[in-house]
Amino acid sequence: MEDKRPRVMKWFFAVLTNPGLVFKEMVEQPAFFKPALWACGINVLLTLVLLPKIREFTLWTLKSGVVQLPPEQLAASQNIAVIAAMAVSVLAALAGPWLLWLVIAGLLKIYDLFGAKGTKFGTLFAVAVYGYLPVLIGKILHTAVVAGAPAENFGKISLSLAAFLPYQKSFIYFFLTGCNPFVWWSLALWGIGGAAAMRSRSSGGVFGLLFGSWFAYAVVMALYALAKVPAGIGF
Repeated sequence: MEDKRPRVMKWFFAVLTNPGLVFKEMVEQPAFFKPALWACGINVLLTLVLLPKIREFTLWTLKSGVVQLPPEQLAASQNIAVIAAMAVSVLAALAGPWLLWLVIAGLLKIYDLFGAKGTKFGTLFAVAVYGYLPVLIGKILHTAVVAGAPAENFGKISLSLAAFLPYQKSFIYFFLTGCNPFVWWSLALWGIGGAAAMRSRSSGGVFGLLFGSWFAYAVVMALYALAKVPAGIGF
């Protein structure tokens, strides 16, 4: 008898090489919990690997004067700042993927509502989970580079197009930090998966919504960084 159970982990990795077939099969059995846990686990593990570097970078920002504090407050704030930075990093690693998946699934659902397709939110959430793998690959490579770099370069290391420019506090530099090929790869997979889930003949509208949303986010974050990031830290 043919096994009809969802091949969730096979789908999760095969989505890189044959996304059309994977999403076509996945939307019939949109199981996502196991790959979601795997992705979150790897994300947290990568953060744990970087905790010593996060500690070094936090202390460097305090001691180098990038973050201005009176001398009498510096010693007292170091331990608190280090603990807070590491705790926030771990929490972000835990919650970040789930929030991203919710955003992507929400965008796909908005498109679905306009098309009156009636696609279930759980199916679109599964699309978001399976299309996350390129982002995760980028995080693995980024961790490998950061782990071997000096602490003061922690905030300046990027796999985005900004890596081809020297660090500078400018709008174009901060915008290019959002131009990450691994994110674009995931956006493409989410577009393919979204179209498959909604059984759309064309994925152009889904791609337009996803990439348009990314562009707006990149512009807003670049403007925010230009206004808020101290010149010595990076983004």
